[in-house]
Amino acid sequence: MTVIARKYNPGFLTDDELVASFCVRTEEFESMVETLRECTGNSNTHQIVIGPRGSGKTSLLLRVAAEIRRDADLSSRFFPIVFAEESYEVSTAGEFWLECLSRLSDQAPSEEGSPDLRRTFEELRQIRDDRTLADRCLGALQDFADRECRRLVLIVENLNMLLGDIGDEDAGWQLRHTLQTEPRVLLLASATSRFQEIDDPKRAFYDLFRLLPLRSLDRDDCATLWQTVSGQSHAPETIQPLRILTGGSPRLLTIVARFGANLSFRELMADLLDLVDDHTEYFKSHLDALPHQERKVYLAVADLWKPASAREIADRARLNVNQCSAQLKRLTSRGAIMETGGTPRRKLYYVSERLYNIYYLMRRARGPAPLVQALIHFMEAFYSPTELKNFVGRIMKDMSDSDSKTLSLHEEMYEQFIQMLSRRTNCGELRPFALEVEFDRACTLEAPEALTAWESFICRFSESTATEDQHFIAAALVGKGMALASMDRLDEAIAAWNVMVQRFRISDTPEVLQAVALARFLIGGVLASSDRPREALAAWRGLLQEFGDSNTKEISWIATRTFARMGDVLLHLDSPDLALSSLDLAIRRFESEEPPEDWKILPTCEILANSLASKGTALLRLDQPEEALDTWQEVVRRFGLRHEPQLRQAVSQSLFGQGKALTRLDRSEQAMTIWDDVVRRNNSNATAESAKMVASALVEKGALLIRSKKRDEALAVWEEILERFAQDDDPALRDKTEFALLMKAAFEMTNGQSGTAIDLISPVLERQGGGLDNKYLGYRLRARAFLAEGMPEACERDVALILAIMPNLDLSDGEAINDLIDMASDLNMKRMRDMIKESPACELLLPLTTALEMELGLQPRVAKEVEEVAEDIREQFRLHRQQRFATEKG
Repeated sequence: MTVIARKYNPGFLTDDELVASFCVRTEEFESMVETLRECTGNSNTHQIVIGPRGSGKTSLLLRVAAEIRRDADLSSRFFPIVFAEESYEVSTAGEFWLECLSRLSDQAPSEEGSPDLRRTFEELRQIRDDRTLADRCLGALQDFADRECRRLVLIVENLNMLLGDIGDEDAGWQLRHTLQTEPRVLLLASATSRFQEIDDPKRAFYDLFRLLPLRSLDRDDCATLWQTVSGQSHAPETIQPLRILTGGSPRLLTIVARFGANLSFRELMADLLDLVDDHTEYFKSHLDALPHQERKVYLAVADLWKPASAREIADRARLNVNQCSAQLKRLTSRGAIMETGGTPRRKLYYVSERLYNIYYLMRRARGPAPLVQALIHFMEAFYSPTELKNFVGRIMKDMSDSDSKTLSLHEEMYEQFIQMLSRRTNCGELRPFALEVEFDRACTLEAPEALTAWESFICRFSESTATEDQHFIAAALVGKGMALASMDRLDEAIAAWNVMVQRFRISDTPEVLQAVALARFLIGGVLASSDRPREALAAWRGLLQEFGDSNTKEISWIATRTFARMGDVLLHLDSPDLALSSLDLAIRRFESEEPPEDWKILPTCEILANSLASKGTALLRLDQPEEALDTWQEVVRRFGLRHEPQLRQAVSQSLFGQGKALTRLDRSEQAMTIWDDVVRRNNSNATAESAKMVASALVEKGALLIRSKKRDEALAVWEEILERFAQDDDPALRDKTEFALLMKAAFEMTNGQSGTAIDLISPVLERQGGGLDNKYLGYRLRARAFLAEGMPEACERDVALILAIMPNLDLSDGEAINDLIDMASDLNMKRMRDMIKESPACELLLPLTTALEMELGLQPRVAKEVEEVAEDIREQFRLHRQQRFATEKG
């Protein structure tokens, strides 16, 4: 698996992603955490990490912050406050504590009855006297620490630059006094090099910190980082040149590794975070070159992210208007700031380089700023029309029943476990009779009796040091975990398996190592079934790192199954390129290995068929429909005449995939034949899964008929779905029948029967529960029907419901945006503008409300990007009005 690794911005990662990707600097991390644990008295040990840019300072500090949040002991004693990587706004001691309060207000959980930290921050930032500002801000921080009974750990990067910006030596001594005398505040900092403030005995921060210099990575570290980032291993002789090439810089090695993992330029460009990431060094150098006061003004303009007046910018920069105007004039002459709109007496200013503005907002928020994210999503939906199959695809994602999946996983665990126990070695002497009897008895039981039996066995025999008993004890711990997992006590199951792995991982007995490998495999399986896919992948990577090249047949077979499972999980995470690599490796191993004779899990052909079917899915997601079609055809060719349930399911899935691929390739007639074949094969099988497959195939067939403009034939398909499945209570089938009902309503609307359509749609919307996607489509269709029936008030009610649902959906549906635009043209534009502004979808639809306000003669002040999208929407308004006029005239 390729771990997410942002070259410049590890702050974009979640805690889980950060922990998964943190593979070097582990000694420094453990040292920092251990020192942190020792802070129990009336003073603290402040620490500073020193290393050049790209040496891993940010990742190390953020990994410590993540550990504070994840570790029960640390999180009960400390609360981390993570500053932005560049806190350019800090130029005094008071502004240091103001920035600290700002970050706390963003990161502290909101609790009922607690002070509103954001309001406190907004009030205190108006204070101009720096000493008063420092005292008030520090007091608010101390109050929070007292309420939480935790010390505040300030994570401050580039301390050398921050102290240089402060400049005032007295401010430095004020900060030192607080850090030395206030046990509630602890500082973890970074710097690009040793600097005068910590080296000069006459300076404020001399001898205040524990210093942790970061060395360049050695060859082993480089090999570890390469494998973690790229998912590929390299021979030692190739790692050394890479280390020399990059100077052992984690950042540079990560860049090389990501391209070494065949990450395409198209994929890079599709990810805004990576685009910003790639420009960071350029933007940092651009910003560092500005004089201090110009930088403050420039950042104030960027932070406002709209055309702003000198007074607004001055207020944000904490300068008087005359000072601010002088700096704006310099920045404008240099081309960094541009004048845009306003009047000769009240000019408005905006950042010239738009990508920098997005970069700054994202860096300050350590992730996409909400407004930027809303704009991007809106533009994606508006400019990228999607077909009906995307909507159907979203429905299909929810088809799996998680309970049955968990049950199936547990059955697989139990079968593997039983067969492992059947291969006990003959040690040349009789084992204690009681051990064998209790062990064999536990093997025959089901939870919760099995759990009791395993715990009894472990209690009686786990202290045995006899070599012949060790694989029994290891297997019993595996069995305990499986019993716990079958009772849905998944965290306890994982804990039991981890105890077993830690105890026996250095064993040299093949049966014991097999139990260790199996435990690791099962840990990943439980994590995957618990919707913790990244942790599952981390567990399986550990298994493969230790056992991937094992010559023991049983262990090799577990490793092969691991590659197959990883492929499925990577597909779930929408990483089809990585999934394809894992599945290809699994398929090659399945076809070259012979499974253990008494290994009573799924036969090889059934596992192979499933892996091939998943490979087809990965290829289609990578926009390789021809290759996907070939892969699925191979599954049908090799296993199409077999009758085993697992094989029949793999064949049906592969046929279904063929239909999708043929549709993608515009081979409609062949796709139609495939959908009919899926229905035929599953008609005779009276299982719930077969019924779902039939319904899904009919939905795909109906959608294809609509795209082929065969509306009457599509209607017959919707009728067939309703006739066959309308009385079924299965949630997945109910989704299909409701979707068919909505499609039938859409058919009636195209025939001018809006009243009939309303009658069909309303029961779907009135039913409790049901899929949110169907509700959303239903409200959209009914709103249009009400409008056609001359019922604007009813239309407005459904529009309000559409707006309430929109933020809860992963929308890339251009039709939904176009519906709102068309209805806005036909309804009262002011009313539509007000409804959107009062709805949860307000930020998501900012360009639309901007267009409406411009149509109403208003002059909204928004980002230029939003304004340009709004102009395109206004053009759509004009086209809609022309079409309506032509229709009425005709």
